[in-house]
Amino acid sequence: MKLGVRAIIFTRNHPVEEAAELIASYGLEGVAVPTMYQEYPEYCTRHPAMDPSAFPEDVAAHILQTFRDAGLATWVMDSYNNISSDDPELRAAAIEAMKGSIEAAPRFGCDTIATESGRRGVGGFERCVDAFRQFMPPAEDAGITVCVEPSYAQTVPNSWTMRGLIEEVGSANLKVLLDPANILCYDDTARPFDVLGEDIVVAHAKDCAVDEKGMPSFPSAGQGDVDWPVFIERLMSLGDVPLIIEYANENNFGEAVDFLRAQIAMVEGN
Repeated sequence: MKLGVRAIIFTRNHPVEEAAELIASYGLEGVAVPTMYQEYPEYCTRHPAMDPSAFPEDVAAHILQTFRDAGLATWVMDSYNNISSDDPELRAAAIEAMKGSIEAAPRFGCDTIATESGRRGVGGFERCVDAFRQFMPPAEDAGITVCVEPSYAQTVPNSWTMRGLIEEVGSANLKVLLDPANILCYDDTARPFDVLGEDIVVAHAKDCAVDEKGMPSFPSAGQGDVDWPVFIERLMSLGDVPLIIEYANENNFGEAVDFLRAQIAMVEGN
């Protein structure tokens, strides 16, 4: 199994060269490319308005080469935007940011973008579908896969709604970034695989603890209720799907890596 990290854990506190070396020191294979870098504050964009096209071509080329020099693949680019906002101006800006991300992704060595469906609200699903119908044609033309990460507080909060989004939008380039922790208050660990199957092409690794009121919190992998053996076994059955660590920090990152490697080894029978 390919194991990597959302590089923002390191790039927000270190120059990209140092961040890449730190990531590589854990023996990881790749990264989710962020839009936040310590040395480029003038170009950085933050959730919920991430737009990698803010980075000039020479800066993007330097970031890409730095990761490659460290032996790290750039699997996916972060581009989390509130595309179902009920504010027309904010929604229009989010759609333009997604179009910008589609155009910019190849500069960072990425053919896949990770995004979300936007904050939940009345009419949000319809606005979400409309947004995807606007930017998926340019994604198809550019050969870019756009992955949605379902999450409990989003317009797409579970696996069944994600299946509905795929069917409504009707694009072969619309896929799934699965983080079981995000939807554990609605779906058990196995159900997303039953519902979404081979549309899952990227995965996140963090954990989830659901309290007595059904509200989740999100510790690092190994500190919550995700059924890791089931998750890893089902993920491995899909083939070469990258597993990307998030919601860790530099102090506990090694523990998260060790935990996940132990889980992978257990599933593999080593």
